[in-house]
Amino acid sequence: MATVTKENIDRWFENNLDIDNRTLYMGSVDRYSSDDNEVGVDYAMTEYFIKGMHILENKNTNPITVIMNNPGGDFYHGMAIYDVARNAKSHITIRVNGYAMSMGSVILQSADTRVMMPNSRFMIHYGTLSQPESSPIQLKRWMDENDKIMILMENVYIKSMLAKEEKEGHGYLAKTLSRILNKKVYSFSKKQETKEVELREVIKSMLEWDTILNAQETVDLGFADEIYTPK
Repeated sequence: MATVTKENIDRWFENNLDIDNRTLYMGSVDRYSSDDNEVGVDYAMTEYFIKGMHILENKNTNPITVIMNNPGGDFYHGMAIYDVARNAKSHITIRVNGYAMSMGSVILQSADTRVMMPNSRFMIHYGTLSQPESSPIQLKRWMDENDKIMILMENVYIKSMLAKEEKEGHGYLAKTLSRILNKKVYSFSKKQETKEVELREVIKSMLEWDTILNAQETVDLGFADEIYTPK
């Protein structure tokens, strides 16, 4: 633990960055805005994150911790954060304080280690997708783009769930989904390609409506690696 100085504190509160402890804060804090609404993932969050990662990774490649309290927000800004974290040279740990919802839940999947605080929440859904007022042709193009976004989101979640299944063994996901969703008895093929198709249908049904998970359920389905315990 680095020595706490006024410079470090100011940097942390002003720029969401603790250089000495290699920690970034990702929350709905915009010191340039007087709006009390929680905007979530927007240009300000993204710029702070990208710049902070640049500073830390150019200093050295030691592990980086991201403390996240994220209600979701803009898809494109969120994927910018996702790509930076996913392709980092450093080991990235994201710790969820409060919640990782919507786009925040996607960002969480970019980390090497995903940690939920005991009382944190995780929520997935398709959300409100882009549909600007425009001509019929332009509207059709944005509808096509939204279809691509939905598939991309599905792929992110499916990858995490299949990794959990590979770790725990065949049959784990079917049993766990049946317990958590409490709707029906699930069954998936042993063949990887078929299992992915079957799992996509389940993910689609989860994304059509807000699916809210507690910390343990999030870990059980493979969307996080562990629940935080004091060291």
